[in-house]
Amino acid sequence: MPTALLCTDEFGPLARAESEVLGMPGLPLIAIPHPLAGNEHGLVTAKAAAIAGEVRDALNAPVDEVTTRYRGRFTTLTERRLSDGAVCVDEVCALDPAMAR
Repeated sequence: MPTALLCTDEFGPLARAESEVLGMPGLPLIAIPHPLAGNEHGLVTAKAAAIAGEVRDALNAPVDEVTTRYRGRFTTLTERRLSDGAVCVDEVCALDPAMAR
């Protein structure tokens, strides 16, 4: 059965670590910008709409293609986020002034 995990980017590294430990390193992890709690309905709707195409593609593409595309997503950003106050997805990071030390 096609499966994808949706999580906010804040929890992407934890989700990837768990998927690897459970033997699913290619599990599609699709990030939605953190946070969701406390967001106005319109903002949550916009965030969901921004990832809808990726969710559709992950659920409909051949398994080998999906595994290749998602293997390794979120594996290298945790240290950067913690040390520099950066918001990261894969290898791309943007500094978040609210998190800067």
